[in-house]
Amino acid sequence: MAAKPAAKAAKRQPKKRGYQMPEPIPVGEILKDVAKGQWILGKSIGVGGFGEVYSAAPYSGKVPKEYPNVIKIEPHGNGPLFVEMHFYMRNCKPDEINSWQKEKKLPALGIPKYIASGSHEYKDTKYRFLVIDRYGKDLWKIFEENNRQFPEYIVYKLALQILDILEYIHHKNYVHADVKGENLLLDLHSYDQIYLVDFGLASRSTSNTEFKADPKKAHNGTLQYTSRDAHMGVPTYRGDIEILNYNIVLWLCGSLPWDKLLDPVKVQKEKEEAFNDINIFLNKCFPDCVPKVVHKFMTLLANLKFNEVPPYEKFKEILITGIKKLNHKSDGKLKLNCINISQQTSSKNIEQKIKKPNNEIRRSPRVKHTNTPNSAKISRKSTISIVIDKKRGDLKDLRKALTYMDSDEEYDIQILKKTKKTDLPGKIQKVTRKVASRKKKVVVVDSERDDSEDDSKNNSNKEVIIIIDLKLHST
Repeated sequence: MAAKPAAKAAKRQPKKRGYQMPEPIPVGEILKDVAKGQWILGKSIGVGGFGEVYSAAPYSGKVPKEYPNVIKIEPHGNGPLFVEMHFYMRNCKPDEINSWQKEKKLPALGIPKYIASGSHEYKDTKYRFLVIDRYGKDLWKIFEENNRQFPEYIVYKLALQILDILEYIHHKNYVHADVKGENLLLDLHSYDQIYLVDFGLASRSTSNTEFKADPKKAHNGTLQYTSRDAHMGVPTYRGDIEILNYNIVLWLCGSLPWDKLLDPVKVQKEKEEAFNDINIFLNKCFPDCVPKVVHKFMTLLANLKFNEVPPYEKFKEILITGIKKLNHKSDGKLKLNCINISQQTSSKNIEQKIKKPNNEIRRSPRVKHTNTPNSAKISRKSTISIVIDKKRGDLKDLRKALTYMDSDEEYDIQILKKTKKTDLPGKIQKVTRKVASRKKKVVVVDSERDDSEDDSKNNSNKEVIIIIDLKLHST
């Protein structure tokens, strides 16, 4: 049975002292690392909470044409880069990463390699700096560019790559503690591989045999994703997997139930409740149908002990099985430049509802329920028409129609059953029912058949044709 964190929530910490932000350093400044190598600064490409990031290149007396590296720099009085720099120096030597990658037979491993580090003085202020390779766009930007939704198979491929990364970090007895889209960067020249960056919160995993909360470290991390153990101030391997789990849910359904909460104690309680009843949590996130892969992944996670090394292969097996059921290959290639949400494949027994992005504010009143039009008056000039002339219609055909339905509009869906020769007498039955969201109505028109007739006889006489018409109602 998995050891559960103490039920009592950790007390919220007082606001921490703000870190000193570095003064902008001009383009062309030369920095010297501890090995006497020289680096020239390019333009600033980002400012974080603790320091600044510049494009950079090795310097040999001439101004370079390209800047294939980045330099993270912060005042000596700050702490996060100190932590990150020493993590890289201890764990990210190129030879060690290459050796691990070869041992595990991985085509790539998304861990940045340590290149150089050192100190630099500018305008009487002493700075420390770290040099690593330069990477491309972060995953969060791609997520937002795709209306805050990723195809299911892409999410599982991302999770596979992240599991490979976490397995390496955990092998070094560290936890990352801050896995999120903003810290996952694409390869500079490819859309197939992501790299986990920002090790400012990295720490040794707990070696205690007893779960002991540490109020001084409580709630460390990004509130939205912080694990239950991290809320209690305890760095654990399973905590990293839990953070990944929250990312998986977010990438699939667009939001997490506690997104709008700012109180870490309240967020912590929500997460505790989520793991106390996984079914309720996942049904809240996926109202239409819970992806089986996510349910299995979270259930396996829930049974881990706080000091247990995660069964990485079991987690990977769940994801690989899910990818194959979606008719994709688990070849490691993400192809994030080829995402097409409208054509994504859904598995036979998994459907997902993409929620409206949080940053979209409703400016008009909710759609009013209107009287359902008479079936005879439904327009033939529909947006989509699908004819299914089989005894049992293929659900994939139905999904094609539903793909194009806007969750903020109201539609009529008409299903007509026609006979080849003779039809059974009966009145037309019209049923209106609510589906998928509060803003859609479905009109089902069907003949009420006489149950006393022999089914086999009827089926031999009848050709069943189902016509689905989607007609947008103006509101």
